[in-house]
Amino acid sequence: MKYVKIIMASALMIFLLQHGLSAQGKQTVVIDTPTAFTISRGTYKLSLLQYDNGGMEFKTFLGLHDILFLGVSFDVQNAIGKDTPHYNVPGVIARLKFTDGWEVFPIAMAAGYDSFYTGSAGREEDTTATVEDDLNRVIYGPYFVFTGSIYLFDSEQYLSIGVRTPTQPEYKPDNTSYFASIDIPLGEFFRFQFEMERVFWDFRDRRDWLYNVGLKYNYLDMIGFEIAVIMECDERPNRVIRMEYHNEF
Repeated sequence: MKYVKIIMASALMIFLLQHGLSAQGKQTVVIDTPTAFTISRGTYKLSLLQYDNGGMEFKTFLGLHDILFLGVSFDVQNAIGKDTPHYNVPGVIARLKFTDGWEVFPIAMAAGYDSFYTGSAGREEDTTATVEDDLNRVIYGPYFVFTGSIYLFDSEQYLSIGVRTPTQPEYKPDNTSYFASIDIPLGEFFRFQFEMERVFWDFRDRRDWLYNVGLKYNYLDMIGFEIAVIMECDERPNRVIRMEYHNEF
């Protein structure tokens, strides 16, 4: 697959160029998949994601404890442009971190509940004529994720692996999927990010797997700006932009 070759070549170039660069802070999300990290107690985070056809997803969450945050996700299709905006029912999001790991096993572990995927891939097809069902199509579900540090070329990167199951608007255990991501800080401000997601538990439908690549700018872990592309075989890439703000009360 040509996209995979391009992504792997880009990742190799970045690995070779990052010698001696300092690491940045830990992120709660990569492009479209979660990590096992949380935000500190008494802090909050706002995120605005813009995706295909003028769609927007707004998320906000609060750190109730160093190991727990709660929040809300709200999605609007065609928020920008000439088409009529389509509002979806807001959903609750949460994450509980069990551990940051131990010296002999430095792997963070967490479980949570969040929306799946970005754009049209993250919604169920509406097969009814009722307005209520038409507004309840965003896919949500629980997940479990491991995140650990790896060190290459005197720099720290973050590798995450997890699994999630869609439960809303419909529970579909056969669509349980794996995801994996790598988050590479590049100096003081930038991060290279790569993901694979929607890898179904039995590894079927490989043409539906998603390959995501992005570049993020962070300023003092308070302001983030990210551009990314989500790719699927034989489908047009979904170009996304995310803006984040993280602060404390």
